Amino acid sequence: MKRVSILLLVFFTCFVLAAWARRAEISPNGLSDRCRSAGEGEAKAQYDLGRMYMFALGVSQDYQQAATWYECAAKQGFAAAQFMMGFLYEQGKGVPQDYSRALDYYRSAAEQGHTTAANNLATLYLHGQGARKNISTAVKWYQFSAERGDASGQCNLGTLYFDGNGVAKDYHEAAHWFRVAAEQGFPAAENKLGFLYFTGQGVVQNYGEAVEWIRRAAEQGYAQAQINLGDLYVEGKGVSLDYVAAYMWYSLASSGDPSAAGKIRKLSRLITHKQRIEGKNRASTWLSSHLNQEVSDETQDLH
Repeated sequence: MKRVSILLLVFFTCFVLAAWARRAEISPNGLSDRCRSAGEGEAKAQYDLGRMYMFALGVSQDYQQAATWYECAAKQGFAAAQFMMGFLYEQGKGVPQDYSRALDYYRSAAEQGHTTAANNLATLYLHGQGARKNISTAVKWYQFSAERGDASGQCNLGTLYFDGNGVAKDYHEAAHWFRVAAEQGFPAAENKLGFLYFTGQGVVQNYGEAVEWIRRAAEQGYAQAQINLGDLYVEGKGVSLDYVAAYMWYSLASSGDPSAAGKIRKLSRLITHKQRIEGKNRASTWLSSHLNQEVSDETQDLH
């Protein structure tokens, strides 16, 4: 019975994808081959179909369909599919939210060397989601992830060293991990490295370096960095004092961080109506120029 259900699902998926291929003037042969391979139990083909449904790549987004195909591949030990099933269970997308099952899937993928799964597994242990809170296990998996080059794992490990959480507080070690993640373009790490340069913790204090790293994160739409960059313009540290630029960055951050609203109110008492309008216009221009990049990013798979 289960075999029949899978074959029916394969037929339906092939029909939908072939119709899309015809509309896009693409030969459906390759898509049909992929569907056939998925139905025959090829894990990579099943994963690819899950990814198409997950990220609306030629089909309507459907998390339940994504979960169905990811699960088929995950049961065969396909690490990337196990990671995605962990993500779906953690987020409750296409399946009921279940931290315990998310943890199991992440562990299965991490034990095969999937570094982002290792990072996410560590985070569940850190917060006691799906298992009893265990800082030492969280540190173990963050280290596993970080040492193998995963930027999220590197940033999170740096945060543990900065806070002295599960490891001895060590600003130099925190700076090291923030830097290697920042050099991969990871915005949270760029912002945190910039903060260290601002305060002189673990690095020689340098406002110019602080601005450089915080700006990199802000330009990627990272709200906390946008607030920090606005603060630097208000204080004139590392940059020339510029209330209009500060208003722009606070405005951009307001959609992602509620604390930006208070910054905007406070700054509004110091500037003219004309300056506020200019700040808003700059923010609108920035958003327009970054819109295409954001749409592109949304189609990218998770690691």
